[in-house]
Amino acid sequence: MLKRNLIIISFAAIVIANGCNSPNKNNNSIQLKKVTVSQAFQHLLYIGLYVAKDGGFFQNQGLDVNIQTAGGDAQAFAALTSGSADFAQGDPAFVAIGHEKGWDGRVIVMAVDRVAIWGVTFDTTIHPFTDPIGFKGKTVATYPDPNTSYVVQKQLAQKAGLELGKDVKILQVPFGSELATLKNGQANIAQTDEPNVTRVELQGGKIVFSYPDAWGPLAFTGVMVSKKMIDNDPETVQKFVNAYEQALQYIQTNPDSAIKIVKKYLPDLQEDIIRTALKRLTSSNCIPAHAEINPVSWENLLKIRVEVGDLKAMPTEILYDNSFAIKARNH
Repeated sequence: MLKRNLIIISFAAIVIANGCNSPNKNNNSIQLKKVTVSQAFQHLLYIGLYVAKDGGFFQNQGLDVNIQTAGGDAQAFAALTSGSADFAQGDPAFVAIGHEKGWDGRVIVMAVDRVAIWGVTFDTTIHPFTDPIGFKGKTVATYPDPNTSYVVQKQLAQKAGLELGKDVKILQVPFGSELATLKNGQANIAQTDEPNVTRVELQGGKIVFSYPDAWGPLAFTGVMVSKKMIDNDPETVQKFVNAYEQALQYIQTNPDSAIKIVKKYLPDLQEDIIRTALKRLTSSNCIPAHAEINPVSWENLLKIRVEVGDLKAMPTEILYDNSFAIKARNH
């Protein structure tokens, strides 16, 4: 009898042990597929990617996503074209630029859908304005040509009938130095992004011009993938987009939880600053509610790139693929 009980107990222990190692949806021991995404920068604008990873959305899709920071849009795209990354997040115009050079890829997620910059100042005599004619007589600090921020400023001034160099001046400055131009008097208004906008407000400055409102939809940041991967492994692409779509929805409905995730990636930022910045990014539609690429946003981006010479002509082929995002949204 004792021997029989020992056999039963031993058998039960084996079953329990094997059961603990059995793959299932909610088990951390599930076999995950490893994929790499190269991000241009580590930035608040990339919150969708961070929430998809640390919110468990990638894992729930069966993906183990490794995020690598390339240090620039061109570098992130190079990681994708070289095959060292499966996906890249950055300036989606590189898909069109690469296409002209013979590389075939697609944009599959819209991560930032507006020109996510604002015009700020510490000058109390400058009041907020919505018509670009308000730039008359001002010097505006922007990032260097052909950066999107410079081109947008140039085109807004021209549409308002302002002559560059005479009616309005554009001061091109390196990344990270734009706010210093306000304090040393080189510029009246500086273009900057979040969380710098919120920092300026905390220091007594203010927003005087909203580029997201003035320009409207523009494909500012996207997730890119090769056409080869779409053809050879559409299941992984779909899982990636599923997770990203869920993350974008989560940011809208659970901002406090999203903020705690971002804090892990940007530990030097105070939660209150992140909260204010994120509210501005979502309310302005810079951070979209869904992953689909807006055709108007895409066309607006390409027009800018043709003007500055990055593209020879507008592509005749559609270089974004919304099929994955549509399925993810209806999932």
